[in-house]
Amino acid sequence: MRVTISFLIITLFSIGAFAQQTGYYNGVEGKDGEQLKAQLNDIISGHTVYSYFFSKEIFKLSDQDPDNPSNVITVYGGFSRPNDDYGTGGDFLNREHVWAKSHGTFDGIVPMDSDVHNLKPADASVNQSRSNKDFDNGGTQHPEATDCYFTADTWEPRDGAKGDIARIIFYMATRYEGENGELDLEAVDEINTYPTPTHGRLSTLLEWNMQDPPDAFERNRNNVIFSFQQNRNPFIDNPEFANLIWADASASAISIANVDMMPDIAVPNQEVSISASISSENGTISNAKVLWGLSFDNLDNEIMMNANGALFNASIPGQAEDATVYYKITANDGASEYSTVTYNYYIPKVFAGELVSIYDIQGQTDDSPYADQVVSTTGVVTGSFGSFYFLQDGAGLWNGVFVYESGRNPAIGDSIIVTGKVKEYYGKTEIAEISDYYYIASNRPLPEPMIVEIGEIGEAHEGIQVKVLNATCIMQNYQSDHYMWWVSDGLDTLKIKNTNIFEYEPELNASYDVTGPLDYDFDEWKIQLRFETDVTSGTDVVLPQVTEVTPLTNNTIKILFNEDVTQESVENINNFSLNNDITVIAASQHTFDKKQVNLEVSTMTSGTEYTLNIEGVTDLTDNVMEPFETTFTWVGISENDQTLQLSIYPNPAREQLMLSFNATRTTAAEVRLYDISGRVVFAEQFAANSGTNSHQLETARLSAGFYQLVLTTADGNSVHKLIIE
Repeated sequence: MRVTISFLIITLFSIGAFAQQTGYYNGVEGKDGEQLKAQLNDIISGHTVYSYFFSKEIFKLSDQDPDNPSNVITVYGGFSRPNDDYGTGGDFLNREHVWAKSHGTFDGIVPMDSDVHNLKPADASVNQSRSNKDFDNGGTQHPEATDCYFTADTWEPRDGAKGDIARIIFYMATRYEGENGELDLEAVDEINTYPTPTHGRLSTLLEWNMQDPPDAFERNRNNVIFSFQQNRNPFIDNPEFANLIWADASASAISIANVDMMPDIAVPNQEVSISASISSENGTISNAKVLWGLSFDNLDNEIMMNANGALFNASIPGQAEDATVYYKITANDGASEYSTVTYNYYIPKVFAGELVSIYDIQGQTDDSPYADQVVSTTGVVTGSFGSFYFLQDGAGLWNGVFVYESGRNPAIGDSIIVTGKVKEYYGKTEIAEISDYYYIASNRPLPEPMIVEIGEIGEAHEGIQVKVLNATCIMQNYQSDHYMWWVSDGLDTLKIKNTNIFEYEPELNASYDVTGPLDYDFDEWKIQLRFETDVTSGTDVVLPQVTEVTPLTNNTIKILFNEDVTQESVENINNFSLNNDITVIAASQHTFDKKQVNLEVSTMTSGTEYTLNIEGVTDLTDNVMEPFETTFTWVGISENDQTLQLSIYPNPAREQLMLSFNATRTTAAEVRLYDISGRVVFAEQFAANSGTNSHQLETARLSAGFYQLVLTTADGNSVHKLIIE
């Protein structure tokens, strides 16, 4: 169904590399030293974690060569290299940990090991020369990266990267403060600091920070990484933070706090109000103004702010759609002047086209009726993985779709419109070649995941959120299958994909509830994991059921359930009843097999049909069984129904047991021992002579417990209870 959306009803906007940041650094005003460092830590901690492997994909955007989009710029040499040419040695690319991972030993430990703010593409041979050296000036010129110098303990990068390196070290020392199992990293004024969680030399890094201020390349890198990780490097946004923390600089007497904009989403050609609480320790603010422009480096427009007590505001004139406005607030108290960081906001593009619902795109068939057509559709993002995301329009079948678009990174819960080409990619309906993207709102509730049986999964589930319950891990070695581990519900198998943003270490044979968008790839269904709550211990919703009822003797009935059941419920004799005046005397759960219970009942008669009713039995997660009824006939031999006289001794027995009985003729004889579960644990045949017979059984190998002994000859049967000590 095509739906026409009028721009008079709804306005939307496209998110580029520059995310809306107004107020990101609220709370840092008036702080310096450890107080400022702690406040910045609060702002940038808890970022979205991507895998170390995926950093190569982020580099394609964050470190892209402006003159060749297929290349990246290496950090130390400044060389342009193909963005996928990774390897060992030579001119291959490496992923360089600027804060060397051996300084604190966090190899493989997330989020430190994979934090892209600390990772840079590097020429492999140059990277080997840098090794884990601290940073400082001087040394021997590097033969390949000729703008770099090194000693046995130090590395000096090229001038154009010195500030970048310093600000990365400052970021790491601020982001990682020993919380949540992370290391406490500290910048120190020393060299040769390996293997402690420190890096130096701090005084040199502070010089480099001022000598090489952030440029457009570094700011773009910060914006791109923010679009993935949702945290920024504060020292790129404001290099002065470093001096306030480590160089004994003092916070300004002027405080510009609670920076805000109204409306939250700008409207094309309508003004935007900027407000802040501004004060000074020196007294009255003489003036405050907003400097703004349409590029970061040209804030040429000036608007004086109006004061209402300590609250100041000004309005930036409305701008055309698809523009980014940059601004900062500057205040003066007559003695000094102070400015905020440069914030920005984006002006919405207006969408006035036609929408095709995801349901119609899927078409309730294997192949979309819109294949190879360009359409616009809308939904809520249910999973975002860097190079693709999932879009779902409400709950129900056929309402999800896979969107292939590298680097967009919409947040889960974003309500969006995308315009792109519908494709059938090896059996998967997807939207690719995205030509336009519109944002509606954030933090929209996700559709409820559909609970599915693995064997029921099909085309209608493609792209929607699903949940499988009590799936047993049958293959936990995900490294051997493209980071996928396998679960089974006992009938069918489903793969669970450890992704760039979340990995789970499953245990073999453990039971899990797994939630996430359902993907179809390489002829396989798989759930793409997004965050920790996608995998939880299995929630048992299956009711216990009776799988076997076997009368063992005329006084004993064995009952088996399909799962472990509670002792309290199966030893409650009121949960069992029989007809024909048979009374349940006792119920005993098996010592080891918690699925089994043995009923002791009044004497049943051979050849009589009985009906057994069971109810009220619960499993270990308090699921109560449905009432159960079964009919059986006791046809066995009871101790009171002997046709053959037999004596056994000793009873209890230990290593040996003697049988003594009379036979009216020469005959074959068979003796069997049954354990309490009704299983035959011993059987032996021998010849019996006419008259009195004695026969010895070796019982030393039998476990201690209660048994039933049955002797059968041509003269009849004999049944005895036996105890083995």
